[in-house]
Amino acid sequence: MTNPLRNTGKTIKIFSCDLNWTRTGERGEHIAPASAQDYAFIDPQAYFDWHMGMGNTDFWFQAYNFSGFAYYATKLGPVAPGPGQELLPRLYELCRSASVPFWGYMCVGTDLSVGNIHADWLVPGSRSPGFPYGFLAHESPWQALINARVAEFLTAYPCEWMFLDWFAYGSLVPNGSPIEPSPYIAPHFERILGRPMPDRSTEITPDEQLHYKRTILAESFHRLRNTVRAASPGTKLIFNVPFQHAAEELWVDHPMLTESDGLFAECSKEDVVEWLLSIKRPDQRLMVTIHGRIEEGECDITTGPKWMARGCDIFANAFPEPPGFLPHSMYKKEIGALREVFR
Repeated sequence: MTNPLRNTGKTIKIFSCDLNWTRTGERGEHIAPASAQDYAFIDPQAYFDWHMGMGNTDFWFQAYNFSGFAYYATKLGPVAPGPGQELLPRLYELCRSASVPFWGYMCVGTDLSVGNIHADWLVPGSRSPGFPYGFLAHESPWQALINARVAEFLTAYPCEWMFLDWFAYGSLVPNGSPIEPSPYIAPHFERILGRPMPDRSTEITPDEQLHYKRTILAESFHRLRNTVRAASPGTKLIFNVPFQHAAEELWVDHPMLTESDGLFAECSKEDVVEWLLSIKRPDQRLMVTIHGRIEEGECDITTGPKWMARGCDIFANAFPEPPGFLPHSMYKKEIGALREVFR
């Protein structure tokens, strides 16, 4: 029989060598999405041991890389080559043997492979020179595909938490991407707003834009939550929402905030965390990022003890340099500081 999980009722501390990305160059100046072969040959035991040696209480892993491939056998998309398709199963087994809670990860905002093959599934205008990835539309067939992936994964690997990334509508800036006419949006627009979709986005009022996005995101949240509950009733659900400021109108009193098992602040500005603390339910966890954001001022290692004292969990990540999984050498100072906070 499995031993009781070690962190029950205690602060959750997670550091992740983030396999979604690569960081290369002498100063770590080159950042790019990971390719399927980049981390396929890392040693699962070494990966597990290094993370637990950081002081992690829980283990967090990209089940499905946002570039568009899985680290486990799936019928719903590509897999990493060679031993890469056994990476997650081996890590899951190691966590179970050590009674370490496991967090599975998927990106619900995009899949670079799907977005390139099915560009018509992208939110119109969400791909730009500054953001070449684009966001897949919740109204498109993407919603059914990501739900199926979540269900398949949790049926095979029922875990303690499911982390769903980039839960947004068309932009990392809340309400930042206007609704544009498209075949898959039109019927939902009329259903939600009670009038046919106009020919131009400029004919949609700001209030209509906001109401439509809030409704679509609420419907997407409930479908994903129900999928998780059906596949693995014991799995808790947490979303990464790109909060930029406190009390953004897109999210105030939104079901994703009021009904999720946990809240996550990737941007851990003081006002964002204080707002989330003020609105969270007593039984909801709040996880604060203390390292990993690229933008200056959006996270700070030194705030870890303060947020833990306020009852928050802490999260940190860093981009590795393939073919190894260790954080790029540019992070040496930060990794040392994180070890002190985590321990």
